[in-house]
Amino acid sequence: MKILLIIFGIISFVLGAIGIILPILPTTPFLLLSAFLFSKSSDRFHQYLIQTKLYQKYINEMVIERKTTRKKRNQSLFTVTLVFFIAILITPVRIGKICLLIMMSIHHFIMLKKVEIVNE
Repeated sequence: MKILLIIFGIISFVLGAIGIILPILPTTPFLLLSAFLFSKSSDRFHQYLIQTKLYQKYINEMVIERKTTRKKRNQSLFTVTLVFFIAILITPVRIGKICLLIMMSIHHFIMLKKVEIVNE
């Protein structure tokens, strides 16, 4: 099981890195997923990830310090809304659509109420 988590963590990390170049791929969610997967599978990979410049730039400030710039917050809200909207459209099961809508609402609540905005 740990091998699968490591493989998915690496794939997620690569997708997050590609997301820096291609704006259609969200960087932050993939890096968060990588951090979660590595924390459950490999301490070495997890330590490596949290020391990378990618993690420090895109994740550390928002997750650890709960601070972000207005621009990053708006980008995150837009990307999450777009991805969830597409997922809701293609999900055939009503309960799945409801779960996705609830998850999107929780993300929006956290970003709008719990994350402090700092000057750029």
